[in-house]
Amino acid sequence: MNTQMQIVEVEPGYSYVVERTQLLDGVHLEVFRQPGYPDDAILFIGENEILFAWTDEAAALFDELDTCEPIELLAI
Repeated sequence: MNTQMQIVEVEPGYSYVVERTQLLDGVHLEVFRQPGYPDDAILFIGENEILFAWTDEAAALFDELDTCEPIELLAI
């Protein structure tokens, strides 16, 4: 998996971090981190986007993506 990080400054003093990970061809994950706000993520599968909360449970599933069952991903 290839991961890139980008800091996006919306205005002076307000920025957030985007962490983009290529999982497979045509499939990537973007995690948005903003101080003071819960983390969010978007899973891009081709032209489809799935928005979800980036929790410890979601992070653990994606860390072990190569060993988890497809049904486990629906729990996110």
